[in-house]
Amino acid sequence: MTTENPVLETQFPERPPIPFLQKWRSFGTGLGVEVGSQNLEFILTSVRPNGIRVIDAFTVLRYRERPAAEWGADVLAFLQKNKITHMSAAVVLPTQDCISRSIALTGVPNSAVDAAIRYQLDGLHPFTEEEATHSFSRLQAPRRSSFALGIARNSAIEDYATLFDEAGIDVSSFLTPAAAIYSALRILQQAPAEQFLAIHEDESGLILYGETNTHPIYCVRFPENSDRAVSSASSQIRLPEDAPVARLAALLPHAERLEIGSPLSYAASLAGALPAQALSMNLLPVDRRKTSSPWRWVPTSVLLILLMALGLAFAFYQDYENRRLLTRLDAEIARLQPRIDSIKKLDSDIASAEKKAQFLATFSSYPQQDLDSLRELTRIMPMTSFVSRMGLTRAELTMTGEIDQSMEMLRMLDSSPLFKDSEFTSAPGRTLTGKEVFQVRAKRELPSAASPNPQAAGPQQVSPVGNSTPLPRIAPPPPLPPGLRP
Repeated sequence: MTTENPVLETQFPERPPIPFLQKWRSFGTGLGVEVGSQNLEFILTSVRPNGIRVIDAFTVLRYRERPAAEWGADVLAFLQKNKITHMSAAVVLPTQDCISRSIALTGVPNSAVDAAIRYQLDGLHPFTEEEATHSFSRLQAPRRSSFALGIARNSAIEDYATLFDEAGIDVSSFLTPAAAIYSALRILQQAPAEQFLAIHEDESGLILYGETNTHPIYCVRFPENSDRAVSSASSQIRLPEDAPVARLAALLPHAERLEIGSPLSYAASLAGALPAQALSMNLLPVDRRKTSSPWRWVPTSVLLILLMALGLAFAFYQDYENRRLLTRLDAEIARLQPRIDSIKKLDSDIASAEKKAQFLATFSSYPQQDLDSLRELTRIMPMTSFVSRMGLTRAELTMTGEIDQSMEMLRMLDSSPLFKDSEFTSAPGRTLTGKEVFQVRAKRELPSAASPNPQAAGPQQVSPVGNSTPLPRIAPPPPLPPGLRP
């Protein structure tokens, strides 16, 4: 099979659609540069979920023969013409200045990948350890156990980095052709096939790119007019006989609808537009990388805003929870308030009823206390005495009557346990029969509040006349509640 009659793209298997999330986060603009033997190919592309648009292209002729500042000014004018104020370029290095390799590290943890690659690095390039620099990146599924490796001389990297610095062009990455093509083939589409071979011809010869089970990523340049290039590459990567072969430009996304002069610069622009979806391989030293479009900071800014919002949410979460709990408690209190009011009213009614019942229980003891006082008077009064008028209240006793000796009357009242502080309310007089008329007043000795309830103790017994044993004290009555009268 020769390059003059490659297999048509229609013979490739139908590609499944890319995941929805990957498609709708495909936003970016990239500037791709292909470093040729004599010229620099610039291409500016815009990537959106609905497709890819080539904004403009520009070629710098004989860049080695011209001052870098001169053609750098032309490139900046090219960007300003397309209203691009700041754009970092993704540069594809020439195949003669870099080496592409693939290495399988099955079962090696991520923390040991760098050491494992460095251990095998000496056998993958002809340079000394001090002369070479390398970069690697894990391939996408289903070959996650394999890594793409790019190797280049330090002198070549320094030369190209200085060249673009003198031209005033910011560079974000130096890519190998294999890394640029691998990444571009997976922008807004799946890989063309599990195993395939792509061909690209330029003024320097033939570039063959392939992916097989034994060589997950393969890219090599053959000299011009090499008829056996395809068969040699197919044998080297063990490409199956039925595996499709096509031109590289036909496999790149939307390339058939776009006018692209250089497939490699177009692939680099796609990789630069969506660096998150491309291989992370980059041969440019970290301290010389320049950031690209300000849009690359949008995800970081959004993440920072989300983190700030999350922090504020945590800060005010407790206060929010307290307010929400108080709102629920207020609603529950409002729902139960009628029952609470009803219970309070019942408690008040019960307390009032208990107070009235206690008063009635005490009031029921008044007749017994009065009878005890009358019996006590009957006991202490001599048979020859006579009472014409008597008043008995809860506080005192008043009597008017006749007795043989009025002073004896005071002594008898004071000696009784039911009376005290007896006194005459008027001077005693004498009747025609020789008896003395008295008018006395005495305070009543009622039982204290600490004494037991007279009803609980049973009826009180009055001592017979002449018995000086004191009667039990009865608790004084409590004050009358409102609305009741004795």
